[in-house]
Amino acid sequence: MNFRKNSFLLMVVLSLLLFSFPSFTYAHAYIIKSTPSENETLRHSPQKVSIQFDETIQPAFHSIQVFNSKGNQVDQKNGHIDPINSSIIECGLKQNLPNGTYQIQWKVVSSDGHPVEGVIPFQIGNGNKNQDGSTVNQESKGYTPHLDLIIIRWLQYVSNACFVGILFIYLFVLPKEFAQDTMVKNILRRLIKYSFVFLCLSIIVSLPLQATIESTSSWGTAFNIEILRNMLLNTSFGKVWIIQMDSLLFLFMTTYLLSVHRFNKPIWVWISLVLGIGLLLTKSFTSHAASSGNPILTIGMDFLHLLSASIWIGSLIVFVALSPIRRKIDSKNHYMAMIKRFSKWGIITVLILTITGVLSSFFSIPNFRSLVYTDYGKVLSGKIILLFIMMIFATINFQKGKRNSEKGLTMSLWGELTTGIIVLILAVILTNLPTAMASPGPVNKTKTLKNGNSVILHVTPNIIGKNTFEVLLKNRNGQATKDIEQITLTFTSLEMTMSDDTITLSKIRSGKYKATGMDFNMAGRWNVHVHVLTKDLETVDTDFQVFVGSQ
Repeated sequence: MNFRKNSFLLMVVLSLLLFSFPSFTYAHAYIIKSTPSENETLRHSPQKVSIQFDETIQPAFHSIQVFNSKGNQVDQKNGHIDPINSSIIECGLKQNLPNGTYQIQWKVVSSDGHPVEGVIPFQIGNGNKNQDGSTVNQESKGYTPHLDLIIIRWLQYVSNACFVGILFIYLFVLPKEFAQDTMVKNILRRLIKYSFVFLCLSIIVSLPLQATIESTSSWGTAFNIEILRNMLLNTSFGKVWIIQMDSLLFLFMTTYLLSVHRFNKPIWVWISLVLGIGLLLTKSFTSHAASSGNPILTIGMDFLHLLSASIWIGSLIVFVALSPIRRKIDSKNHYMAMIKRFSKWGIITVLILTITGVLSSFFSIPNFRSLVYTDYGKVLSGKIILLFIMMIFATINFQKGKRNSEKGLTMSLWGELTTGIIVLILAVILTNLPTAMASPGPVNKTKTLKNGNSVILHVTPNIIGKNTFEVLLKNRNGQATKDIEQITLTFTSLEMTMSDDTITLSKIRSGKYKATGMDFNMAGRWNVHVHVLTKDLETVDTDFQVFVGSQ
């Protein structure tokens, strides 16, 4: 009965935390549209340039400047975020700019705290694209996780997981007799102190770390008062960091009382657990999850994913720390009973990890090909493989606990824990990499028609700006279709209302047609309509849904 009451209380507290936290907006910002667009040729000098991103951008550490081919700045030095639409950054230009090539150099910080910068070239008047006649390509790059970030964020994940795991094990898994053992309590007290100290350290240091990331400065300048003030007042991370520091203050008091009373006062255990879980929730507000169109759903899934992983890995740390105790004759049975009792919770955490992981992937992976084509997909694939390895170790440990067998238990527990620690490292990298939505890779799609013929569409590199479009036509026997008079492609944005673009493809050989164009002028979902006209004046029409990347 107490178990049900406590479980219900925990669910109520988690629900309150989930729905009462401030609704900050976070995004990994990428270009949807720019005016002028990449390598666009304008007849007359524009009054201003603007770039629209897929989500809101932060008011701190942004810039937009325009330079001519000689490197002279030609904007009015008034770069700013559009007060009406905070996903747009713009600046005015000097009047009557002469014909020539220009570059928009921009930098913004997305709401998840990652800087993104790039260059967008354009031209005024006809003539060479630049002085040597070559074409300047758009560049866009985001933040790549460095070693300092990986170590500090990993330390936060591990210490938070350990803190939550200790309290979870004490409340829900430890046999009552085992929980009162003096040696067990001493080990748990030491663990809770160490995990709290490292949790404090990682959160405190995370502010100057984030300052180095968002301001693209060194650690030497990250402690500048103005930079830190800007971080706290004008960035999403700064707001979350303040909440984390407030939580740590309360957590210090409850952890101290918990330690003084040697876990004999359940109220301090429960409050400490809720505060530790609350700190996990704040991490979800600085993840990719908050950048979706339905942040409540995605943040909730990300939080449950992180919570279940923390309980799993944190509990493993407790098992390993308590393993020497099982050598005592009177403690062996209690220890093995703890392994068996955790099995049902282990199954629940694995189910939650699997369900939330699969659902979350729909918001960050546009297609299965992205798992091997993009950096984000590769790291995610590695994380999935390691989770399967963890499940194998967990199954072995479950069977050992069920049979009350100690043989090889320490090694398999360490194997499961070590794999989990590596999973957390990959989780840190994933949180700080652009999702695969930013770079879904080339398109390679096939449509089979009712008569058995097939239409194949290739798009390379499938990003905003210049792309190569290729259409292959084959009959039901797989041979190239002949007697084609003309093939056109019509591009329709599915993200916003704009005029359609149509291009005609050139024949390369029988059944193969190709063209190059700048018809994808924004990231997101597009419909590509293929229209085929045969020499007998018959038509073939089909549509392809394409997700266009921003870099």
